[in-house]
Amino acid sequence: MLRPFEQFKLKHLFVFLTIAFAVQGCLSTKLVPENKHLLKKNKIKVEGDKISKSEVEDVLKQKPNLKVIGIPLRLKFYNSIDSAKTEHGRIRKLNRLKAKNVKKFKREIRINERRRQRAIRKGDTDYIYRQIKLRDTLDPNSTLRQLIKYKFGEAPVIADTSAMSRSLFQVQAYMHSKGYFHSEVTSRFDTIHRLLNKYKTKKKVIANYEIKTGIRYYIDTIKLICKNSTIENEFKRFIQKIPDKNGLNPVFKASLIDRKVVNLPFDADQFNSYRGELARNMRDRTYYGFVESNISYKADTSRVTNSPDKELKMTLTVVIGERLIQDKETNSTRYIPHVSTKIDSVFFHFADTSLFKGNFKQTVAEKGLELRENGFIVTLDHLLYKKVKKKVEDPATKDLGLPKSKRVYLKSATRHTVFGKAKDSIYYDPNRIATFHYNTKPFVSPTLIEAQNYLENANYYKEYYLERSFTRLVQLGLFSVIKPEILETSPGSGIVRVHYYLVPATKQSFSFEPRAKNSNGFLGLSASLNYTNKNIFRTGTNFIFSISGGFESNPSVFSTDETGNKIKTQGRSFNTFEFGPSAKLDIPGLFPFGVTILGKRQRPRTELSAAYNHQARPDFNRSVLQFNYIYKFLVGDGKTQTVSFGLPGASVIKYVSLDPQPEFEAKINLLNDLFLKNAYRDQFIWEDFKVTFEFDNAQKTIKRFQKLRFTYAGSFSIAGNVLNAITSVNPKYDTLGHKLFLGVPYSQFSVLDNKVVAYFNTGKHSMIAFRTMAGIGFPMKNSPTSLPYDYSFFAGGSNDNRGWAARNLGPGAYQTLLDTNSVATQIGDIRFNVSLEYRFGGGGILNHAFFLDAGNIWTRKDDSNRPGGQISAHFLKELAVTVGYGLRFDFNYFVLRFDLGVPIHNPGLPEGERWIYTKKPKFYSQAEAIYGSDYKNDLPKFLYPMRINFGIGFPF
Repeated sequence: MLRPFEQFKLKHLFVFLTIAFAVQGCLSTKLVPENKHLLKKNKIKVEGDKISKSEVEDVLKQKPNLKVIGIPLRLKFYNSIDSAKTEHGRIRKLNRLKAKNVKKFKREIRINERRRQRAIRKGDTDYIYRQIKLRDTLDPNSTLRQLIKYKFGEAPVIADTSAMSRSLFQVQAYMHSKGYFHSEVTSRFDTIHRLLNKYKTKKKVIANYEIKTGIRYYIDTIKLICKNSTIENEFKRFIQKIPDKNGLNPVFKASLIDRKVVNLPFDADQFNSYRGELARNMRDRTYYGFVESNISYKADTSRVTNSPDKELKMTLTVVIGERLIQDKETNSTRYIPHVSTKIDSVFFHFADTSLFKGNFKQTVAEKGLELRENGFIVTLDHLLYKKVKKKVEDPATKDLGLPKSKRVYLKSATRHTVFGKAKDSIYYDPNRIATFHYNTKPFVSPTLIEAQNYLENANYYKEYYLERSFTRLVQLGLFSVIKPEILETSPGSGIVRVHYYLVPATKQSFSFEPRAKNSNGFLGLSASLNYTNKNIFRTGTNFIFSISGGFESNPSVFSTDETGNKIKTQGRSFNTFEFGPSAKLDIPGLFPFGVTILGKRQRPRTELSAAYNHQARPDFNRSVLQFNYIYKFLVGDGKTQTVSFGLPGASVIKYVSLDPQPEFEAKINLLNDLFLKNAYRDQFIWEDFKVTFEFDNAQKTIKRFQKLRFTYAGSFSIAGNVLNAITSVNPKYDTLGHKLFLGVPYSQFSVLDNKVVAYFNTGKHSMIAFRTMAGIGFPMKNSPTSLPYDYSFFAGGSNDNRGWAARNLGPGAYQTLLDTNSVATQIGDIRFNVSLEYRFGGGGILNHAFFLDAGNIWTRKDDSNRPGGQISAHFLKELAVTVGYGLRFDFNYFVLRFDLGVPIHNPGLPEGERWIYTKKPKFYSQAEAIYGSDYKNDLPKFLYPMRINFGIGFPF
């Protein structure tokens, strides 16, 4: 049960919302012209079969203003800004820009006149003309009024009879496409009468569409016409083995292969989509030039009779025709058969002169060549790349299609193992041969570029190989232009040549990046100066050096100051300054083993990084020096799964130096909390091994559930065991009994963390998003009490449980409100969290969400300073639950988010009193026993305070 002042606040909120809802309806028609009407809604009435009303609404030409919880918010924005003032503001801004441009132009004239006079004095005939960039007056940035009115706002939708006529035609076409050839559609506008006077109408109308579906046509027989037996077999293979997105293959198989009678509703949209999918499959099966127009349908309704189940039956014939080409010799078109296509050769053209010494134009002219070839800079030099070798398979068994484990390879006559046994014979891989064209020398390693190509020499052409090659080349970040070109030796020859025209991007760059940060509700401002070299050592290695610094808001560790007063401004002031340089090498391949150590699909990379960060906080100064050595590569199909692991024995090396303020150190010593002492101290973290696995089905070609996107991320780290072995000889200990390495205690632990996120599209602009996180850490021999601070788990914040501040929730059932020595920053060894969101909107800038968060953290061992924090079999009863509403502003390149979270289940209260609606006599009696009769002064004003969370980007 809520306390009286909580009920009082909610009562006022309810009254305010009621008045707001009543007033908003009066302002909707503010800008609707006389004798015109605002379209309030489209009402669709269906008589007959059940059809999708949302699909019918999609084809309507006129839709009402977008509403959120029944309120046309964007229309309110539009109406709230005066159009005349907006136009006057636009003109004033334009005049200011023009005045600035006049000043800039005059300044340009003065500067260049001085340069001209200086050149004359020196006897020069030329000088460098400086051009000052003028402000854009044709398309200037919008004023604030323009943004609110035209960007966030939406003009009133005026009911239009011509738009209704077009909508009527579209609905009829939609019904015909679904097989309702005898449907009837009518439409009309209905005015809305006022509530208290039925004889007086509002300036609003409802568009009514009435649909009588009639009887739908169903397909009971499917036939196939195809003159090419090879293509016919490929089509039959497709319907038998490939699950298509439209779900038609099982029906086609039943009719064409099993000769069964089917019952497939006629759906032209579905069949058109199926054509594209089938044509794509054919191109992926080596049939170059196979397009949608090669597939057509014939619907036979001549034999239709009324069946006993009142359905109209028809026959559908699938016609697969031949390939239409343009004959250059006769300048006419003709049909040729579809044939399987192989690749004759592969060429890479580096359109680059950066390494050329001398006058390139003059050299080209002397050779009698054009400066450009096929639209790109001509190349003068070339090389045949032939370096990758593979084992030679025995010709006697090569064509038997044996699995890799059973293949037989020839033995070498000259290469032997140390035991004298003959090694497998190796020779140049014929598929890994390519020709490189360049000027002087290639600006990047040919080995790296060839490793991105899937359209290999002497291999079959497949379209998804082309797309994969293009994607891989883009991911290198080395090129500003990538143009693949597939050329047939002659139409229908079944032989193509692959050309890649590559223009290098800018190799080196400096950038300055100001950033607004949001870390679980704690804001920060920072900036970094970056130097980037995308192709250091001409190996495709990306080198980045950054110097960054800024201010950030961080919560105090303790909830009270040295005088015992509660800190009320935690996390809301920029109380932390941080600064530090960092360097990173992103190396193609597994360094030092090279690019070809793994297959092309794995796309191996190595990340070497080093960083130093100094952080000055009110409680302490903290310095961190860190080195990482991480390998990354794809597994499986090369699209959905990623594995990364650190260098065994030295994955991550981190040194943390903490310089606490005297008051902070004294308070930790006073509490004698080993958990806090371990978290806030100097320490060495040497990760022996770290591995992560990520899965994302977004790029999966064939999905069982098309509307579902599923991601998983799991990581495991183990640290301190190598150092434990090193320090076992003549060990040294600190006062707490921890072993020392180089005079500093080191951490010994293991951590397992998992995250699952799923997105299910429920409509064009709506989805259900789900996330669950579960992790556990095991403090080990040299860290007996807790995990290091950076590896511990926390709960609360704008990206976690939005009813609590970051690091303010838990652990477990620990009652922070009744602990006079409680700290504001809570961490634990175990985490479990579940979040559910329903996201919706109109597809514009303004979007919304309803959400539910449930979760908490726990300690593995009992902590006397935080009773109730240990994990138990009743952990589900200790989940903190929050519900709320989110307002999101989508600016395409980033999302601003405001989430209002209301906690409804607080595990920090006694069992039986944790829900928001329950009475709390036990809690108040405990509070009185601890704080005395004036205990209300020591408790927060609200036990379930609403919390506004600000975030950049979605929470997950």
